[in-house]
Amino acid sequence: MRIGIDARTLSYEYTGIPIFLHDVLMYWNENNTEDDYFLFSNRKFTLDFELKNNWNVIIDKKPFGSIWEQIFVPHLLQKYNIDVFWEPMHFLPRHISNVKYIMTVHDLAVYQFPQYGAFSDTLLEHFLLPISCRRADKIIAVSKSTKKDIINFFGVEDNKISVIYNGDSSYLNKVKTYSDTEEQEILDKWRLTKKNYLLFVGTIEPRKNIITIVKSFEVLKEKGKYDGKLVIVGKTGWKYKKIFKQIYNSRFIEDILITGYVTNREKECLYRNALCFLYPSLYEGFGFPIIEAMSVGIPVITSNISSMPEVGGDVAKYLEENKLTDINSLCGIIEEVINYDEQDYEKIRTNSVIQASKFSRKQCADKIRIEIGKVKNEEISDSIKLS
Repeated sequence: MRIGIDARTLSYEYTGIPIFLHDVLMYWNENNTEDDYFLFSNRKFTLDFELKNNWNVIIDKKPFGSIWEQIFVPHLLQKYNIDVFWEPMHFLPRHISNVKYIMTVHDLAVYQFPQYGAFSDTLLEHFLLPISCRRADKIIAVSKSTKKDIINFFGVEDNKISVIYNGDSSYLNKVKTYSDTEEQEILDKWRLTKKNYLLFVGTIEPRKNIITIVKSFEVLKEKGKYDGKLVIVGKTGWKYKKIFKQIYNSRFIEDILITGYVTNREKECLYRNALCFLYPSLYEGFGFPIIEAMSVGIPVITSNISSMPEVGGDVAKYLEENKLTDINSLCGIIEEVINYDEQDYEKIRTNSVIQASKFSRKQCADKIRIEIGKVKNEEISDSIKLS
């Protein structure tokens, strides 16, 4: 079978979808030599592993990624005789006969919160995503919540959508990837001490509910309930200015650290040494940082909506749906975690790792490959019926 893949996201910073695609490709490269793979992109990218002989990288240098996909990718699919095309980034090219389409949908954030997205991206999502759902022979949703959203917004039939959870954390059941000296250097970089800071990791944008985190942190400091710091890790997203305004106007600005984008090693170190992970997002298609935090055994506080209960299970602490921006509610949960004794903390550590172990990168890759095979086999079955 000849499998085509939209690989453009591999040229972006490695967060979210790029990490997801990287891991799937890595497992396929290690375990499948029976099929021929074609990675299509309009921009150059690099991988940190060597592709085997059954892999082909096709760089078709054209501007405007979404337009390139709609206009030029169909010709590439024909040129390279692709059997099944997998799109990991929502938008499928126009339909080509004899090519089966399968795509992964990560979230419908711009449908749930259109006010928080960039106008151009929101416009593209509203125009191309419904069309892509109709074009797809199979849709993969990264959570039951995302599947429900696809059905509700686009009227897609239930049996056309399969739920395949994203993979596990690279930290799971592994020793730290840095030395004690490197660890101290990383902590010193931001003037941090172990287990004396609250951590957020994610894109800095309104949907992540960061202003509520900051306000809750301020209340805890004002009441003398917490003497540590707040660390916010991640690149800026859409409409982040109000978040920064809240932070820069805080009387506790000296104890709030914004790191920006960090290296993988720095991020791992910040996770492992945090007192608690805060992720009270207003909506998530999956919520991968929750798994990363649980995999190193730190307590997680998140939201009891969309996909987050699927990921956090009965281990995470939850803000209820009607209290997502309620400062006192978040303060109460944080204070509870701050006051854990060693026995409580060890129990959370054990249960968190068990919960994180329920998600597997290898299983994710295997299940997507199975779905691609099913789509191809359906084509064979249809041709048998017609003959």
